[in-house]
Amino acid sequence: MEATGELSVERSWDALRTVIDPEIYQNIVDLGLVYAVEIAPEQNVTVTMTLTTPHCPMGPQIIQNVEHMLYELGAQQVTVDIVWEPVWTPDAMTPELKKLLGIEPDELDEPEPELVYEPPPPAKKKRGLLGWLFN
Repeated sequence: MEATGELSVERSWDALRTVIDPEIYQNIVDLGLVYAVEIAPEQNVTVTMTLTTPHCPMGPQIIQNVEHMLYELGAQQVTVDIVWEPVWTPDAMTPELKKLLGIEPDELDEPEPELVYEPPPPAKKKRGLLGWLFN
């Protein structure tokens, strides 16, 4: 991404949508990991975000990718504030991502039919010689 145009909050959010969580393979904005983006004078950007867990092994990589994307966008300084309140849960994901991951059913999906058990019909009585022998 080349630094063209004016750095804005909207463009910053768009750039952050290109940062992928390497464990889930989805972008950090749709995952609900980014809480806020602020741009101070002189193109200084502060991102307030969280990670899926405090011990996320990919946390340093994600932070580095956030910084990289915003510097490419034209930021002069990037500060990534990792916070743990509110705690991230899958509820923070966009509805579209929840549907994609199977967490939330798609409205267009038909509900699964209810299984109804019907006992087998009674066995027919045997006729003839064998029926007489085994009655």
